[in-house]
Amino acid sequence: MKASELQEKLVSEGCNVSNFAVMSRGDDSFCLDKKGSKWAVFYSERGRDYDPIFTSDSEEHACEFFLAHVIKQQHWHIVAFFKSEVDAINLDAKLAAIGVESIRNDIPAYKSVNDPRYRVFVVGKDIFKVREHLGHVQVSYA
Repeated sequence: MKASELQEKLVSEGCNVSNFAVMSRGDDSFCLDKKGSKWAVFYSERGRDYDPIFTSDSEEHACEFFLAHVIKQQHWHIVAFFKSEVDAINLDAKLAAIGVESIRNDIPAYKSVNDPRYRVFVVGKDIFKVREHLGHVQVSYA
């Protein structure tokens, strides 16, 4: 596999693009890039690249390592961001009805005290099931 094919493969496996970067830098994500003559897999956080966890002269070997490394992570996809907890509960029920387990990760004080937001996530390839049954979900940061 080539680096040019890797992003599409990871997305097709349900990986969240905010968790990785191919031939670029991400923010708080694992990256695959060429450093000099070597291909390197490393973590980049707030503009700082950490030491590589894998290097290779071979693009194919580096891509294989990166693919396996990124796929084994749990990839959360946000499907909703609500002001109303009732809306989040209703979406949880809709997701359960189509066989998708949701994860709630609420924010108790979004812009100020007593200003909660209710976030609903799904993991991995369940994002495709959500899109199939509920359409392409747009997150609204109200």
